[in-house]
Amino acid sequence: MTGLKIRRATPTDAVPWPLLLDADGPRPEIEKYLQRGEQWLAEQAGEVVGQMVLMETRADTWEIMNIAVAESHKGQGIGTAMLRKAKTLAAQRGAHRLEVGTGNSSLRELAFYQRFGFRIVGVDFDYFVRRWGRATKQNGIPLRDMLRMELWLVSPQ
Repeated sequence: MTGLKIRRATPTDAVPWPLLLDADGPRPEIEKYLQRGEQWLAEQAGEVVGQMVLMETRADTWEIMNIAVAESHKGQGIGTAMLRKAKTLAAQRGAHRLEVGTGNSSLRELAFYQRFGFRIVGVDFDYFVRRWGRATKQNGIPLRDMLRMELWLVSPQ
């Protein structure tokens, strides 16, 4: 992971649509949160190898709307570095919590977030069915529900 730089995207940066769409979809929904959130790019040797979008959802809460690492760069600690950056940024902005949602069949992502300390706090049943009009499959499992996860940045009251 040498030479990794995580920086806020500028208006002149090309939007890394393949990464955004790999982690989420459909495109019109991504465009909405891109307008409201902050996009951060992970670069290595001048190449965008990861990205994330953070958005304030409540006065004390920021959410990771989208986080993705290029397939060719997975397993190199880039996702972990971006998650650490998200935690730092949210805390600097006064957040008490950092939230994320992921699919019930997103096994790699579920393990990733839980290793970092996120806990499952809710289920949005049939979220992906409503979003796409049907259930799809991921890891041989029907992708239906959004698992809501949170990480407390300060001790809850």
